[in-house]
Amino acid sequence: MSTDPERTLHHAVDVTADDAWAIIDFLLPRLESLERVHDDGTEEHRTAAALAEAVSALVLAIESEIRGPHRGRLRNRPARPPAPSPSPTEDERIAEKKRRLTMIAEYWNQLCGIVRPWRESEGYDRARWYPVTFLDTAAEVEYHRRVAEAGLRNVE
Repeated sequence: MSTDPERTLHHAVDVTADDAWAIIDFLLPRLESLERVHDDGTEEHRTAAALAEAVSALVLAIESEIRGPHRGRLRNRPARPPAPSPSPTEDERIAEKKRRLTMIAEYWNQLCGIVRPWRESEGYDRARWYPVTFLDTAAEVEYHRRVAEAGLRNVE
């Protein structure tokens, strides 16, 4: 059944590239095995190949968001360094952080949905490979504050 989690993920800010790569390490051998036993052109082979491609793309997207902005290519750099851009404002930094965490949560939750059918398989990490609901602790606290303020019951 499931393995003991390295750690339990609660928020998008908790997701690391290692968490995403662990899903690839779990799924790719299974998908590659299906590709090997089914001839090219069969629905099974195509399905396994497409799923492997989708999982890989999501993992790379998560890793890219975690690493942050792309620095540019070395080969195509101009002779002179570009003029320094103005430093982002605090509001811009907050907005960019929220955007990145939103994308990480979206990609992560898609990965968790893809791997979920294997939840009864040996090596599946139930606690770790679980969708996140909030970007960070502050977002969760704010949600609970608003629920309490509105007199709503928190449904979990």
